[in-house]
Amino acid sequence: MNRIIPLFFLFQFSISTSAVYSQNLDTLVDQVVQGSQITDMLLPLNYMQELAVENSPLLKFHDSEIIISKLKIRAEKRNWMSTLGFEASAKYGLFDNLIITEDLGTEQATSKTEQTRYSVGLFLKIPLNTVGDRTNVRQARAELEKRRYQKENSVKELRQLVIVQFNNVLKSNKSVEIRNKAFGFSNMQMISVEKDFVNGKINISEYTRVNDIKMNAELEFEKSKLELTMAIQILSEIVGKPVTTKN
Repeated sequence: MNRIIPLFFLFQFSISTSAVYSQNLDTLVDQVVQGSQITDMLLPLNYMQELAVENSPLLKFHDSEIIISKLKIRAEKRNWMSTLGFEASAKYGLFDNLIITEDLGTEQATSKTEQTRYSVGLFLKIPLNTVGDRTNVRQARAELEKRRYQKENSVKELRQLVIVQFNNVLKSNKSVEIRNKAFGFSNMQMISVEKDFVNGKINISEYTRVNDIKMNAELEFEKSKLELTMAIQILSEIVGKPVTTKN
């Protein structure tokens, strides 16, 4: 029960935040209808691109893959370096010594002497199952480069996607402006036709025809406003946060 209560309040907060943002979008569209420029109410394009890169789950996935590739390189290097070693030894005891006398051209072995002898060296052990380890290191490095190129390409595609959707917002905004003018004109025409119909200057058929034009213009106008709202919402999803300057 203690877990359900915080989740309930979190859900309520999410709904409240969404409702506020929806209201802000409605207000923004109304301002566009009144003549405001949509570009003045959106975040700068380059800033939206930076936010999209920062908030992208796909790019975070690429970052994780890059980290894994780096760890794999380290592991492969450790496996390879385990075949190399350093050894040193010291021995104390009696050792035979060989002396060559050049006078008579003969060799003579002396008696044993008490000595301490040291040895230092490197060794390389390469079992058959580790012969390909170095190849594995190169392969791991190639995979790392591949991951980096994939991320770079994803960043480029994401920045392009922001540009495309930003222009979709501008097109929807233009559509609202055009449909608004068409609706205003048909509304004015309808007012004139209503007067003519009342005064008996036109028949019911003409009145109905003009009324249908006005209704279609209103429908297209409302449709264009919804398209603008949806275009802004999609742009916000791509960017990872609301893109309006007033949220």
